Amino acid sequence: MSSAPLARYRAQAPDAIFSSVALALLLIGVLMSASARVFTEAVHGGVPRGLVNSGVHLAVGLFFLVLTVVVDYHRLARPRAIWAMLVGVSVLLVAALLGPEIGNTHRWLSLGGVRFQPSELAKPVLVLALAAALLRTGPELRTVQGLARPIGIAAWLGALVLVGKDLGTPALLFGTTLALVIAAGARWRHVAALVGAGIALFAVFALREPYRVARLAGFTSAVVFDPHRLGEIPYQLRQSIVAIGSGGPFGRGFGASTQKAFFLPEADNDFIFAVICEELGLWGGVAVVTAFMLLAWRGWLAGERAPDDLGRLVALGATVLLAGQALCHMGVVTGLLPTKGLPLPFLSTGGSSVVASCILVGLVLNVSVRSRRDDD
Repeated sequence: MSSAPLARYRAQAPDAIFSSVALALLLIGVLMSASARVFTEAVHGGVPRGLVNSGVHLAVGLFFLVLTVVVDYHRLARPRAIWAMLVGVSVLLVAALLGPEIGNTHRWLSLGGVRFQPSELAKPVLVLALAAALLRTGPELRTVQGLARPIGIAAWLGALVLVGKDLGTPALLFGTTLALVIAAGARWRHVAALVGAGIALFAVFALREPYRVARLAGFTSAVVFDPHRLGEIPYQLRQSIVAIGSGGPFGRGFGASTQKAFFLPEADNDFIFAVICEELGLWGGVAVVTAFMLLAWRGWLAGERAPDDLGRLVALGATVLLAGQALCHMGVVTGLLPTKGLPLPFLSTGGSSVVASCILVGLVLNVSVRSRRDDD
């Protein structure tokens, strides 16, 4: 693999389809997350502020999106920049581990009155660090010693998140790592060994926590539709299915969800897709799925048209994270995957998720606008 000099590239117009779909999802997310939070905020805060908070998150996310596009990805992947990002996000993750436990996890960190999840920032950092490491490894990637160096970066970030009792994010990081390692040309037997080790590790952590075991048991009950075990299906999943089913083909109408009124837990975050289906109906849900399919297609195309291997890996990694997280969220909400708290990119409430998603979009567009050479 090789990376050509910066001077050989000329900025092009951003991918219109990719950027338009991402912007549309962000704007819809402002409305849907505000709608999903209206009852909770009315009870706890008196005056609903969901729309204002979501608007602020959108503004911050767009700022980082533009910043990510402007700075050439070759500069972002330089060793000094990579080390600075790795050290910075590691410090934040460790600080979160030392903080209070919220919702059975150590995900959150408060700085200057602002609360955020460092694990969300680990996602774009992993993409850049892993792409740069794979590029520097070159042909040695096909050896165990060569593969160990880039895998060590992913393992470090994943371990810090995993210690905080967050199993979903490490799973996403692991899947993205596998995709990039395969794209970089690793041997299939090494990939198979990584898959086996990953499955064993996640099984150990899943079985250590009783609530995770209960979720797996409930997922099994939902999959086999055993009428004698319906009571074992997790409450969140049951309410999610009710929300999706009650929406019908065209939905109850924007803002008209009844499940978000304290029936569906985390309606604005982990189960926002269920609220979308209830308010906008089957066709609204299909539209969201189609939007993420478009993002995945254009992101993959940006990688294929990348001017060098670094750009190809960066675009692929960012796309896999966005599409993979969306797929996992919708799989959990519809009962196709075990219940796990994962936000839907762009649409769920939460500044950390919105900013991280915007940075990942910025990385894809960063590669896209530099996808041609001056001599083309």
